[in-house]
Amino acid sequence: MAGADFEEVKKRISALFAEMHVDVPSVETDLFDSGILDSQRLVELLFQLEQKFKTQVDIEDFEIENFRCIETIATLIYDRMNEGKQAELSKMSESTT
Repeated sequence: MAGADFEEVKKRISALFAEMHVDVPSVETDLFDSGILDSQRLVELLFQLEQKFKTQVDIEDFEIENFRCIETIATLIYDRMNEGKQAELSKMSESTT
């Protein structure tokens, strides 16, 4: 999953933290153990992720491990974005048959 698209998602999430005035030393920094994310910031982050990436974080995705660090958040968002693309492609192929 080290493609250019995934790297771009990580960069955008890092920039999102900067916009929230939160300094994250690296994409692998544990956001909870370091005290960077608390419940209030997590809610703000979820809102911002959904807005910036035009995707929805499903209730089954609300596991701490999915938000442990920028790397895991990027994996979640990247997967959600690709699911949306796959659904679009399926609709397009169904309509052409």
